[in-house]
Amino acid sequence: MRPIASRREQGRFNGWLALRAFLTITALVRPVYAADGKEGVSSVSVKTSGVKLPYIDQMLKDSWQSAGVKPSAFSRDDEFVRRAYLDVLGRIPNIAEARAFLSSKEQAKRVKLVEYLLAHPDYAKNMATQWKVTLIGRGRPDRNVDPRALTDWLRKQFAANRPWNEMALELITAKGSNKENGAVNYTMSHLEGGAVPLTSLTTRVFLSQQIQCTQCHDHPSNDWKQADFWGINAFLKGIRTKDVNKEDTTGAEVYDHTELTDAPTDDFSTYERRDARMGVVFPTFLDGRKISQGKDVNRREALGKFITGADNEAFPKAMVNRVWTHLMGRGFVNPVDDFGPHNNPSHPELLDRLGKDFKESGYNVKQLIRWIMNSDAYQLTSSSIPANEKDESLFTHMTLKPMTPEQLFDSLLVATAAHKAGSQADSDKRRDEWLRQFQFAFANDEGDESTSFQGTIPQALMMMNGDLMAQAVGGKSGSFLADLLEQSQLQRRQPIGEFVVQHLYLAALSRAPSPRELAMAQGFLGSNPDSIPVMEDIFWALLNSNEFILNR
Repeated sequence: MRPIASRREQGRFNGWLALRAFLTITALVRPVYAADGKEGVSSVSVKTSGVKLPYIDQMLKDSWQSAGVKPSAFSRDDEFVRRAYLDVLGRIPNIAEARAFLSSKEQAKRVKLVEYLLAHPDYAKNMATQWKVTLIGRGRPDRNVDPRALTDWLRKQFAANRPWNEMALELITAKGSNKENGAVNYTMSHLEGGAVPLTSLTTRVFLSQQIQCTQCHDHPSNDWKQADFWGINAFLKGIRTKDVNKEDTTGAEVYDHTELTDAPTDDFSTYERRDARMGVVFPTFLDGRKISQGKDVNRREALGKFITGADNEAFPKAMVNRVWTHLMGRGFVNPVDDFGPHNNPSHPELLDRLGKDFKESGYNVKQLIRWIMNSDAYQLTSSSIPANEKDESLFTHMTLKPMTPEQLFDSLLVATAAHKAGSQADSDKRRDEWLRQFQFAFANDEGDESTSFQGTIPQALMMMNGDLMAQAVGGKSGSFLADLLEQSQLQRRQPIGEFVVQHLYLAALSRAPSPRELAMAQGFLGSNPDSIPVMEDIFWALLNSNEFILNR
C-alpha cells in the first residue's frame, strides 16, 4: 500500500480502497466531458479509400457463422481512443488528445485517428521499442552490444516507413561498427555458443518458425530434422568480431566499439545425432536450397535473401501474424513465432490473403496496421456476450491486453504530465532504470523475461509502493495535481470538485467518471479542507486500477 502519513489519511485511504474495488468492476458507459481544445485528429485530412480491406470482416463473419458465435458490440469512443494510442504510440492519450477525439462528431473520426497516429513521431518510437525488445530483449547486454544504437536505427527505419523486407535483410546481414550501424547489434547479441542463439532467433523473428528444438533431435510433430537447424547455423560460420579501443583523456587504451565482419569461409556445421554419430551439413535453407560450399559467397547475405525473397511466402505471413497479434491481442497462429504443420492458423485463408496483400503493398508496415485497425474486428469492445464468452480464437471481441512495462511507464508519464518535465534523455534514463527494476522483480522461474503485467501480488505492490508511482501522484508545487487544482479555482464553468474529478479520470482512464464515481469523489473532496492529499489518493486509486493497467 502507499505509505500513510496520519490517522486522518488512513481513514481516507480505507475509503478509497472501496473506490478502487469499484473501479475494477463498474460498467464503463460514461458521458463524455465536453472538449474546448482543437488539437489532434480534427486537423487530419484523409481519404477513406484504400484504408479498409472488406474481406477481413467478411472472412471473420463467415467463421463466426460456422462456429455459431456472434460478435460483441462496437467499442465506445473512450475505449477505442485509448486502445489506439496504446497500440500505435505505446502510451495513453493525454487530456487534450482524448478530449479532441471524444468531442468530435465526424463520422470518419476513427479513420482519421488512425492516420493521425501513424503520422505521429511517437509511432516510430513505439515501434522501435517493441522491436528492440523482440530482437535483443530487455536485459543488460554485453559491452559489445549497444541497445541505444539499435533503437535509434529502428526508429529511423520506422519513421521513414522503410519496407519490412529491406529492414529485415539489413538486420540479418548488417556489418560494421555496433555504434555507427545500430542494426549490427541484433547479430552481435546472439553469437555465443557458435551462434546457436542467432540461428534459433533468426528463424523465429523473421519466419515465425521455431527450429531450436531440432538442435538436439528431430522435431517430434513435423518434418524438421537436426540437419535443418544446423543447415541454418552454417550460414553464420563466417561472422567475425573485433573490439576497437581508443585513448581516453588520460592516454589509457579503453574500449570504444566492436566491428562485425564476414570472412570468406568453407566451414560447415557439425552436430551429434541421436544414434551417437556425427552429422555434417553445409549452408542449407529450410526448403532445401543450398549455396556454394566454397569461399565465393557471403553466407549471411545468401541467408537474408532466402528469408526475405519474393518466393518465400512464410516471410510476409510471419509479419502479418506479428502485427495482428499486437493489435488484436492474439494471432492467427499462437504462439506468434510457432508456424508449422503442428500448429495450424485459426483463419488460414485470411492469413494467406493478408500476407499476399502485405507483400504487394511493398511490405508497407503502416498500410498493414491501417488495414487491421480499420477493420470491424478491431473496433469491437473487449466485453464478451453470452454468444461469444467462450471464444478465444475467432476475434468476436477484443482480447484484453496487459500493458507492457514500456507502455505502463510512458502512460504514467503522460497521465501525470511528467513527460513535460526534463529532457528526452532524462526520460529515457528514468525508463531504463525502472525497466531494470521490473526485469529483476518479474523474471520467471526459468529466468526468462516477463513481458507484461499479469496481476500478481509483487507486481501490484511495485505499482502501489514504487518510486515511480510516488512521483506520479505527488502534489508538490508545479506538479500535475497542483496545476490542476489551480486551474479548477480559476475556471468558472464547473464546481471545483467536479472539474478536478473529471480531469483526473480523463488523465488516467481517458473517460469521464460515472455519476456514482463523480459523487463519491466529490464527497471526499468536499469533506476535506486540504484538497491535494485527497486528489493524490483519488489519482493513486485510478492509476492502480485494472482499468488503467489493461489495454482493452
